[in-house]
Amino acid sequence: MAQLTKRQQQQYDCTYQATASAPSNQVFLDHATVVITNVSIELMTALYRLETHNEWVAWILQGIDYQVTFQFAINELAVNFIPRKMLLDWPVLFITNHHQLVRGLRHRTITRSDLAALPDKSLVVTTTRQHLTAEAVDTLAAKDMKLQMRTDEDCIWQK
Repeated sequence: MAQLTKRQQQQYDCTYQATASAPSNQVFLDHATVVITNVSIELMTALYRLETHNEWVAWILQGIDYQVTFQFAINELAVNFIPRKMLLDWPVLFITNHHQLVRGLRHRTITRSDLAALPDKSLVVTTTRQHLTAEAVDTLAAKDMKLQMRTDEDCIWQK
């Protein structure tokens, strides 16, 4: 039981490099959270397509099986390359290099309470079909959040 408690408090940090091998699966036994920096558009695309021949994709999927929480550190310019389904449904978190949580919201009308539940300075990805209430706009400003509007549901490479 002590080992499980210790695991819950442990974070493993690594840097993605396409030419480097993925870390060992032992990481998942010792750490409940894995932060991967330098996550590329190529890796996000391969993961979304479940390209298990990619060593990093296979490793991440194995970690999800171990109930590891993944945080992908990405360049803010890469946000448009994250599929909306990954933002909404995948058990991974996206964080910009400025430590902003990147989130998508499912509701057609985004309310104050939707934004209040997110950390300050979050980057909220929306579509043209979604709109914010007046209180949500105030909350966005008060919490120093950024709003990034997509013209449609798909990301750039899905078109």
